[in-house]
Amino acid sequence: MRERLFRFKQFSVSHEAAAMKVGTDGVTLGAWATVDPGNKVLDAGAGCGLIGLMAAQRGAGQVLLLEIDGPAAEEAAANALASPWAARIRTVNGDFLSFRDGTFDRIVCNPPFFTTGESAPDPARATARHEGTLTLEALMDHSHRLLAPHGSLSIIIPAGSEQRARFAARIARLHCRRRTQLLTKAGAPPRRVLMEFSMDECHEESSVIAIDSPEYKSLTSPFYL
Repeated sequence: MRERLFRFKQFSVSHEAAAMKVGTDGVTLGAWATVDPGNKVLDAGAGCGLIGLMAAQRGAGQVLLLEIDGPAAEEAAANALASPWAARIRTVNGDFLSFRDGTFDRIVCNPPFFTTGESAPDPARATARHEGTLTLEALMDHSHRLLAPHGSLSIIIPAGSEQRARFAARIARLHCRRRTQLLTKAGAPPRRVLMEFSMDECHEESSVIAIDSPEYKSLTSPFYL
């Protein structure tokens, strides 16, 4: 039976209503994405609010949890209210592609990435898991509109989608400045790739990290119990 409350060192999240539950992808992205003290952060497709809460723990000055599914948005708001950073977190039930309310230093997104096969019968789960209108191309394009100067977009996607993400970023005039291949274990082929894009032309930093490595434990140790 799935634990209803997922406990981290400084906060807990309920993930009953959210279609996408707490998992390795979200925790890794939340720990890896660039977040500087005082940043204004948008968690796009926030689900239960996990990544936004991690940004708040890391010192973000303002965090917006934007979630298209009503019950999940309510759950994210409750999780934020129960956290030590409630005063710095706002939740909006809305569509990222229609959102126009301000600009952000950081946009972080664990996007839906299934493009083939049958969608989940539950509409909320289908939206969270199966690419619909929130394609990589649309995500890049709209992020460019919402990013403040020198801001960044951080994502985690299947390793096989990297070249598509790079092309979409190029069309949206975004530049990859960080890229980390995520392995399930040392020596395994990459399962996911974390990518960070900026409007600034920059030198790309590239790395590899395995989930069973000391480096991964160090990355996530501020959060996992």
